[in-house]
Amino acid sequence: MASIRKMAELRGGMEMQKEQKKAKPSGFCSALVAAHIQVAPLSQVTSFFHNFSDLFRQAPFSLLFCSFTGLLAGIGLSLMTGMLQLLPGLLILIPPAIALRGNVYSALVSRLGTSMHLGLFSPTLRKGGVLYQNAYASLSLTLILSVILGALAKIMADAFGISCIPIQGFILISVLGGIISGIILLGIAILVSITGYNRNWDLDNMSSPIITSAGDMVTIPSLYLAAVVLLKLNSLDIAFMGWLSPVTLLSITFIVVAVLCTIKGLKTNDAAVKRIFVESIPMLFICAILCTLAGIRMDMALERLIAIPSILILIPPFLGECNALGGILSARLSSMLHIGTLSPKRVPDKLVSANFAVIYILAVLVFAFVGILAFVASSCLGVATPSILKMLAISLIGGILCTTFLNLASYYIAILSFRFGLDPDNDTIPLITSLTDVVGVLCLMFVLSLFL
Repeated sequence: MASIRKMAELRGGMEMQKEQKKAKPSGFCSALVAAHIQVAPLSQVTSFFHNFSDLFRQAPFSLLFCSFTGLLAGIGLSLMTGMLQLLPGLLILIPPAIALRGNVYSALVSRLGTSMHLGLFSPTLRKGGVLYQNAYASLSLTLILSVILGALAKIMADAFGISCIPIQGFILISVLGGIISGIILLGIAILVSITGYNRNWDLDNMSSPIITSAGDMVTIPSLYLAAVVLLKLNSLDIAFMGWLSPVTLLSITFIVVAVLCTIKGLKTNDAAVKRIFVESIPMLFICAILCTLAGIRMDMALERLIAIPSILILIPPFLGECNALGGILSARLSSMLHIGTLSPKRVPDKLVSANFAVIYILAVLVFAFVGILAFVASSCLGVATPSILKMLAISLIGGILCTTFLNLASYYIAILSFRFGLDPDNDTIPLITSLTDVVGVLCLMFVLSLFL
């Protein structure tokens, strides 16, 4: 069963260490001892890859999928330069909107993965079931946080002195884009979960990259479509009650519905749904602030990014891979805490360090691939791009810097939330995703300043 394989894998080499302690080289033959010493490192490496065989087998496919879908998102972003200039401040909304989708739906599949390990999952949408509870909570959170995100974008743009569209425009784009992409992502999350359950997949190893990839791919087109709707509504010469524009009316409606959803979620008798609301809303609010800061930083560099469109192409797959790796590690740590194979400690133990090493190995591979992929795509599209070596260095160095951060942050956030009695599935992935977005943008901009 997947849960049994999971527990064996999460021990990450503990059996190997026990066997090595028991094994004593014979004192009769020094040659045999020398041979044992020479072979031991090789056997340890072999054992390491064997212990994480499920992860190395399942994660690369989903990470490659993340790269290609992120590339499509990057191409879409590079083609949105006209819209970004037409609607000032729109770029501020893009990182937090992408992160929100990843936060809500990666946490969704992480909770479902944990329920599978605990034997609580049922592949049906019947009311009261695990799948129904999580689907309902996720859609509600999407609406609530989309309203908050629209308001935050306007408030923070004004705070940083950035020229931008009115608040009702931000709310309309955020909510419409959120609803469109949220429905699509919910369908993907349910499909992945049920398929994984039926095929005995370990969702911790693959679900987060798939959701991150899908989020990157659908969020930017959804925001673009919402922006087009905003422009169409603004062009209409209609006023309700003589003063209320269609955009303002829709924004007020979204706010009222979001407030009602919040009250219902916090007052519900369903303990599982209530816990998701109580633990998720404060954390997602903090995450929204962090990711909006990433959007602010990108908007400040808008002229430079428009001048080098290849960097706009690089940003979504780069951040997508950062989030996917953080999601994989966070989901694994969460499951380890739930099933008791990890004890919260100040310093990461050998088991956690082994997981860090796996994430570094995957990071080197995927960020090198992303840099090359972005260069090839830019060359095919005929847009301005640095050399392939510079693109490779920008992606790889920025990615390794960000991976170092997400390794440590994932561990300490997971154990802190666990010690305070919170569900790491609700807190670790959203916070890591948001922090990774901010740190990822900062790392990318830092490396850009070194090479360009």
